Amino acid sequence: MYRYTRSFLLLTILAFLLSKSQFVKAQGNSATEFTLEDCIQYALQNNKTLQNARFDEYIADASVKEIISSGYPQINGSADLQYFASLPTSILPGIFNPKVDPVTGDPIIDPETGQPVPGDPLEVKFGFPWQSTAGIQLNQLIFDGTFFIGLQAAKTFVELSEVNTSRSQEEVALAVSKAYYQALISEEQLNLIDANIERLKTLYTETQSLNEAGFVEKIDVDRLNISYNNLKLEKSKVERFVELSKSMLKFQMGMPISEPISFSEKARELMETPNMEIVLDDFDPNNRIEFTLLSTRLKLENYNLRRYRAGYMPSLYGFTSMQWNAQRDEFNLFSTNEKWFPIAVMGLQLNIPIFDGFRKHQQIQQSKLAIRKIENEEIILQQSVSLEIQSAVTNLNNSLETLNAAEKNVELAREVYRVSQIKYKEGVGSSLELNDAETQLKQAESSQLSGMFEYLMAKLELQKAKGEFSKYHTR
Repeated sequence: MYRYTRSFLLLTILAFLLSKSQFVKAQGNSATEFTLEDCIQYALQNNKTLQNARFDEYIADASVKEIISSGYPQINGSADLQYFASLPTSILPGIFNPKVDPVTGDPIIDPETGQPVPGDPLEVKFGFPWQSTAGIQLNQLIFDGTFFIGLQAAKTFVELSEVNTSRSQEEVALAVSKAYYQALISEEQLNLIDANIERLKTLYTETQSLNEAGFVEKIDVDRLNISYNNLKLEKSKVERFVELSKSMLKFQMGMPISEPISFSEKARELMETPNMEIVLDDFDPNNRIEFTLLSTRLKLENYNLRRYRAGYMPSLYGFTSMQWNAQRDEFNLFSTNEKWFPIAVMGLQLNIPIFDGFRKHQQIQQSKLAIRKIENEEIILQQSVSLEIQSAVTNLNNSLETLNAAEKNVELAREVYRVSQIKYKEGVGSSLELNDAETQLKQAESSQLSGMFEYLMAKLELQKAKGEFSKYHTR
């Protein structure tokens, strides 16, 4: 019974793995369908520029920890070994080598001073040829105004890197949106060419039948054949452009170029009528990442100003060290029968800045001017954003009017083409008139696609100007 049960389980697992393999293989041969939102979310996870921006955040965070570490106790050990092939010579004054009576050998006394009469300087050598020192030293920051303010500035630098990441997210979302719309429009253009080819193909077949029946000339068939060949050539170009547009989109998304992709949306589905009632006074500056960026830069520069001013304040450090010294006539430093002599030191070090050649003064002046520049940049940004919104609204209105006109022209061109086709079939219209109508229809449809693309780009620019891409900020 156990044997049969085990065999059944093995067969079940094998069948599952085979079915899963076939499913993965089938999935690999089909393109994944994406909406615009899917493309943006994919890019937020896989775009290499965004990954580098997040790396900058990690680097900034590590920099803060590096600065914090300088406020912790700094402990260092040291050891050295020296061998003096020739010990240094010291010269002692003659008082240590008094003149002596050659007979008695006693020092000669100066009768006026009562002191021994100095002799020649004495050359002596102190120490031992083998010397070694080992020790450990601890330094601790007690007070330094520049350190504590610099620590606050470093944390603000981390905020700045996070804001830069948010700005990169907005830029990536905008770039993906533009590439997505470009790919959709290129597919619409390809569909339009296919429709034109089918329409022209039908007309060509009908004209060829009329020519065989003797109702139209051979030149009419040739004209349609030329138009048909030109459309097929144009289709091959657009097909390559569609692939290029998809490759550009995948590049912006961070997707491998070789991976297939398709879209679950059509360009016409995204052509909702915009709301033109935009009140500029109701605009929230916090939606624009540039304002947050300037605010963070201003905060960082104020910390710099405080740090330069704190440079006039004294700084206090504590230190302590413990060393052991050994001196030997021969190399037996590690013998347990010989002594190592301890040396212990501890103390405080107070640094008082007195005069630095006006260096800190010039740093303070530079920081003040940098703050004023950032304040001016905020005013300029407010004005430029207002102008940008007005310009985006104007462009959107213009593109919408152009699109509406293009759509009406398409309707008219289709009607003209329909009437011309009827007249041609009934023998009251010429082939030139029909060709002109067909050319006008293609131009009108092409203008409509261009109008759709301009409208979608104008809509993106308005969204960017209003800061609507801030919704893609992720932490």
